[in-house]
Amino acid sequence: MWFFTPSISGVEARRFGKQLLREYKIEGVELYPKQDKLITGTGSLVRLPLGIHQVSKYRYGFIDFDGHPLAPTVREQMKILTSPKRVPQTFIDQILAVAPEAKPIFPTKPYIPRPKNRIVGDTLSERIKNRISVYDFISQYIEINERGFGYCPYHDDQKMSFGVNQEHNFWNCFACETGGSVIDFWMKWRALHGQDPDFRKTMIDLIGLLNM
Repeated sequence: MWFFTPSISGVEARRFGKQLLREYKIEGVELYPKQDKLITGTGSLVRLPLGIHQVSKYRYGFIDFDGHPLAPTVREQMKILTSPKRVPQTFIDQILAVAPEAKPIFPTKPYIPRPKNRIVGDTLSERIKNRISVYDFISQYIEINERGFGYCPYHDDQKMSFGVNQEHNFWNCFACETGGSVIDFWMKWRALHGQDPDFRKTMIDLIGLLNM
């Protein structure tokens, strides 16, 4: 379900969406934007419509309340969406007035980067892994609950299959049957966003992101 609103911040959009889910007791719904604001990279601010699902090969379009296409073709749907009916600002303000304030980006203690000469590891990959915890890195891109679970960004996840093990510092998805370190996550993230997932290019990217 899409809500077309006046121009509001990511923080307000998330508080608005979360409060609606809370008031109507709706669970198991993936909410976008997934972040209050961008920290690094493109983040997960919106799930674009009209794409083709990788598994079902079905094109995601807009439908009415009876389940029928909003218009027979993609072009006609886009024409309708150029002037959508927007949620009134007064209603948004009403919902935000009772919505809890946004939590800090990191529920745990903020990560304090170590000086370059104190990042331990015999190899570059080890130093990257020691630069930031898997939890602190990944939580910038997907929302993870207090138990360390979230919706996997690498498949159409409806069951919070993605988990982060803070004690042993790794992530895994029970549905995808994949996981690993910060490096593994970023290789798949690059591939998901149309970038080259090559190991060397991923390492160079991480060096810049982590200011190493």
